[in-house]
Amino acid sequence: MLLASLPRIVFLFGYITFSNAYLNLYLSTQETFRLLGVEYELYYVRNGIINQYALSFDLPLQSHIDEIFFNWQSLGNFPVLYSLSYNISNRRAMNMPTANISDKGEVPNQVSVFAVALPCSGQINAEVHINIQMSIISKPEPTTLNFKRKKVCLKKNENSVWVPREKEGSSRYQFTSNNATLTLTHLATNPVSEEKGDLTTSTHIFYAAVACTCAVIILIALGVTIYYLKSQKGSDRYSKKINCYDSSSSQALTGQQSQTFLRPDTPNNASGSGASSNFRRGVSPSIDLKPTDINTVLSDILIERKRISLGDLVHEGTFGRIYMGTLIGDDENEAGTEQDVFIKTVTDQAKTDQVQLFLTESVLLKSLIHPNLHNILGACLDNPDQPLVVYPYLQEGNMKKFLLKCRMSECGSRYTLNTQQLVYMAIQMIRGIQYLHRKKLIHKDIATRNCIVGTDLVVKVTDNSLARDLFPGDYNCLGDNENRPVKWMAIEALMQKRFSPASDVWAFGVTLWEMMTLGQQPYADVDPFEMTAYLQEGYRIAKPHNCPDELFSLMACCWALSPDERPKFPQLITYLQNFYMALGRYI
Repeated sequence: MLLASLPRIVFLFGYITFSNAYLNLYLSTQETFRLLGVEYELYYVRNGIINQYALSFDLPLQSHIDEIFFNWQSLGNFPVLYSLSYNISNRRAMNMPTANISDKGEVPNQVSVFAVALPCSGQINAEVHINIQMSIISKPEPTTLNFKRKKVCLKKNENSVWVPREKEGSSRYQFTSNNATLTLTHLATNPVSEEKGDLTTSTHIFYAAVACTCAVIILIALGVTIYYLKSQKGSDRYSKKINCYDSSSSQALTGQQSQTFLRPDTPNNASGSGASSNFRRGVSPSIDLKPTDINTVLSDILIERKRISLGDLVHEGTFGRIYMGTLIGDDENEAGTEQDVFIKTVTDQAKTDQVQLFLTESVLLKSLIHPNLHNILGACLDNPDQPLVVYPYLQEGNMKKFLLKCRMSECGSRYTLNTQQLVYMAIQMIRGIQYLHRKKLIHKDIATRNCIVGTDLVVKVTDNSLARDLFPGDYNCLGDNENRPVKWMAIEALMQKRFSPASDVWAFGVTLWEMMTLGQQPYADVDPFEMTAYLQEGYRIAKPHNCPDELFSLMACCWALSPDERPKFPQLITYLQNFYMALGRYI
């Protein structure tokens, strides 16, 4: 019993308060942007509270990153003492780290910056695991902070030279080779001007050549950028980066449904803008259309029963069914033609209100035409108790069932998906959702179960008609007689039933998690009645196994408690498109 409860205990007390060591220790916005490409302060200790979640992240460093800059400040009225030590996994690839502060001393009372140098030896190519250990002297016992880093070290060319930093207060390493020159300069809080060294004529010539080369590269990049922007004329484009960072956990999911819940450093409030009055709350059972209204809405797409032929049963629930079938043309131009279709219907045990809900949800995307939306082709109301709603046929069918099939498939089969393919599917999903938002329609139930997959991994977002019946495990009733997708809902939607584009962003983050786990159930071990409390306390699902850190950081951004802090869909699609192209360079 003690071992079984250990994970809950560890993460419940993920934030530990020093008894007498009251300080801040963090990476600045500029530093996280330099290291990770995101603009966000990363706190390891905030007001004396340790963020174990951030400390557990093994931060990767590229080969040109030779120093890390930490901000710190003592906040108490008493001295806070520290000591520094280091451990590296490969001493042949890297020399022992050094700092521009003493190994033992007192934390300054003013916000200050100290640097830790991570000098590669240049002897071999290797990935070096680094542990920077800082002990804070506090009562009743010292507290140890372990900063984990993972740095790539490259073998130095014969003509390469490492130039160490010149002065205290200026952090500079420069690597010069026959092919390129890379200089990283960061100044401390009170920078000291550098002394000018004598430069040889050959060095001047070399730097001039490098400058010319860089200018040519910049011109080529500008040309490519202009061409790309012109080719994307029809889509929404944003150049802003996602200003969010949520460090990923080193713990991976197991093959079972058990999951780890983490507490990111987010404020425990759910304030923020709700649904705009200009947005319709689409895909919702709260919309009450009378039978006469349904007939009016469907009047222009009614199909005679003789034109519909039912085929194999694809999916069946308690009262709902989905068939494969064919739709036969009726006019002179289409006479004798047949089209493969999906056909949704209900059984004869379905109640009147269930039939009404099925039709209501089926027509909410009617007349919305987009390559990534799965809209209805028509409906047959010849039997009002068992209406037939016809959708275009897509080869792979429901995305959730497709992902589960991919999880069980053998490696190398056509159902084996790589990360780039999953990102491609996510991009298409966003395009469909963006179109809904431009039409002032909020989906409210974004999930893999409400997407369809076709040939070449074409993805279309569909309505959620029959989803509650066909995927009962994804919906829960919290005592209000309404089945809701609790595990996919944003905190403000759970607490106050407030929906907005930001709540769709939250649901998309969970859907992306579903995709990276090939259809696993999010928050499988959490009672639906406890979800609100879990989210308020900052718990989130852990990074899926084999999920890139960049994708998990994106998901974590989508789960910010405040709707205003979540990225917008144009930002998400820009991020994913860039990531997709980056993956293409390595696959």
